[in-house]
Amino acid sequence: MKSLLRKIPLLLANVVVLLTFLCLFGWVVRETTKGKPWIPHNVSRSITFFTTLPDRLMVAKAAVERLPLVFIPSPDDFEPINNLTQDVKILMSYANANWKRTIAILNLRTGEELKTWSVERLANQHNRIMHSVMLSDSSLIYSLNGVTGLIKIDKNSERLWKQDTIAHHHAINLGVDGTFWANTYTKDKGEHIYYGARFSIDGREFPYIDNTITQFDNETGRILYHKSITEVLIENDLTHLLIKSDSPSDPLHINDIQPVLHNGPYMMKGDVLISSRTGSWMMLFRPSTGAVIKVIEGPFMSQHDVDIETDSTLILFNNGGQTLKGDRPDTWRLSDPIIEVAPQYSGILRYHIGTGDFERIASEVFEENEIFSFTESLVDEIPGGGYYIEEQNSSVLWIIKDDEVLYKKILPSQHEGYHHLANWGRVMP
Repeated sequence: MKSLLRKIPLLLANVVVLLTFLCLFGWVVRETTKGKPWIPHNVSRSITFFTTLPDRLMVAKAAVERLPLVFIPSPDDFEPINNLTQDVKILMSYANANWKRTIAILNLRTGEELKTWSVERLANQHNRIMHSVMLSDSSLIYSLNGVTGLIKIDKNSERLWKQDTIAHHHAINLGVDGTFWANTYTKDKGEHIYYGARFSIDGREFPYIDNTITQFDNETGRILYHKSITEVLIENDLTHLLIKSDSPSDPLHINDIQPVLHNGPYMMKGDVLISSRTGSWMMLFRPSTGAVIKVIEGPFMSQHDVDIETDSTLILFNNGGQTLKGDRPDTWRLSDPIIEVAPQYSGILRYHIGTGDFERIASEVFEENEIFSFTESLVDEIPGGGYYIEEQNSSVLWIIKDDEVLYKKILPSQHEGYHHLANWGRVMP
């Protein structure tokens, strides 16, 4: 009994120490979530890693139990269409297994794969290969989503180089003189720097994800030009474009960079067209001088895939929806009667640079088929006329010509009831 009584003070002391430690730990966790600058970055990362371990275990469990996110459920009532009379070749990618990907040139008319490349070095079964570009020797430059670097493989799928000093996002497009351009993010000590910039309004600070644009050498992957979009806005007195976005933490979200390959009345060889999703603007930028030649805004929202159609016209996929999905307002009752606005759909727009006019292309086809994609999507012109369209969220592939649907299909997968997610295909000559 006496020995037990002697242990009570020690037990109470240990409880006090433990409670003190837990209180201190909880306080540091709370301060970390507030982003307090006095907490060292390594300490903050360690605390975040420790406290989010249960969440990550739950995510890992769910990931094991579900199909990779490169597959999506197929609609039960889907009715395909294939009225193509000429070959249409698309460079696209899909998952041939959870951890493997195939890049293929697919003839949509016949369904034949004309050439394939294999990628078997995935670190994440949910990774997608997006917007691959083929060079004249049948080598490929590609990137995985998840802000990985850029990789080049030869015609036999053997790796030639990997450029991972930057993080890549979304589009890759060939430029002039053996170069290509890509949307990128800056990395520091191998880590993607998410909050690379900050703006303030009325004393409120908004750290946000800066975006960069980068030009590379095709043969070596060496960086030739690298520029922050925030710096471009500052240098050209265009920082108001940050405030117009409905996503304060991601007000830029550059989703396409299209190099200008020839001189024309409104653009010069070496210029680049830049598309901002969350800002809903496009920009003609001249890297040689650092000047923004033109900012393009208009009847589009969350647009993707701006392409140079002629030396005086552009085409783009207008997603036509807010970047952030809002809830239906229900605070007050509806008016009776109420003014009804027609349903909104995605679409293709042609922009006339000289006049500033916009022209809708095949809008009735989009309305009749209720084509809408909240994110991504693209439109590519087809040699001989018509447009290839990826309706991203449903991952339906379309070809429209002369206001008619010539092709409507999904890419079936090896999993019954699921088809492949679209990954920004590219129309081939």
